[in-house]
Amino acid sequence: MQVKRAVGQGAHVLKYDILSALLVLAAQGDGADARLALRLSLLITARYDWQRDRFNVGLREIARMWGVTERTAKREMAQLRAMGWITVSRAAARGRVTEHRIHMDKVLQATMPYWDQIGPDFVARLSKTPEPAPSNIVQLHQTAAPPADDSLWGKVAQRMHGLDPQTYQAWFARLQQAEHSGPELTLVAPSVFIANYIKTHFATYLLSHVVAEDRAVRAVHVVAG
Repeated sequence: MQVKRAVGQGAHVLKYDILSALLVLAAQGDGADARLALRLSLLITARYDWQRDRFNVGLREIARMWGVTERTAKREMAQLRAMGWITVSRAAARGRVTEHRIHMDKVLQATMPYWDQIGPDFVARLSKTPEPAPSNIVQLHQTAAPPADDSLWGKVAQRMHGLDPQTYQAWFARLQQAEHSGPELTLVAPSVFIANYIKTHFATYLLSHVVAEDRAVRAVHVVAG
């Protein structure tokens, strides 16, 4: 997924969304990912230069903020780099600390399984899809819930319908699971138009709901049948 820089109009919303995504991972995730998400959130809040898309923080200062030894800070910065969340944009030199860049696309991809824990509006905003209709509006036509199905797509369909029945009914109700093998899920659409429209407009939205059910999935393919 591509994430624009958080500058200009709407930048404050994107900043809060990125931090919210990291913090929900920190609150609900497991092990090292949760811990690193929390620590990266602190670095972003305290020291990130959004205009230049960089942060310049010495290891001693990082260790002090995190409440750890410099050795631990060095190890966990290395973990963040290994995960692809950050990279060195300028190496340390005499009188100058290392400059890092945060790869927001990688960060958000890691947080994707937890987006719906914040709310359907958050999922819609980060996946650039229309927000669900407000729940206090009475719909004239109720959408039918997907049939009970123990397949991965069956579980995802139930989730999507429960959170946003109108979007589900319009674009996803007629999808069928063709194959689920390891990190890939293949779905069949009833027409080329629907397959292409979903790939163009709903790719991130769809993937976020799939990984919320199965965090091992890394790609969802939609083909015409």
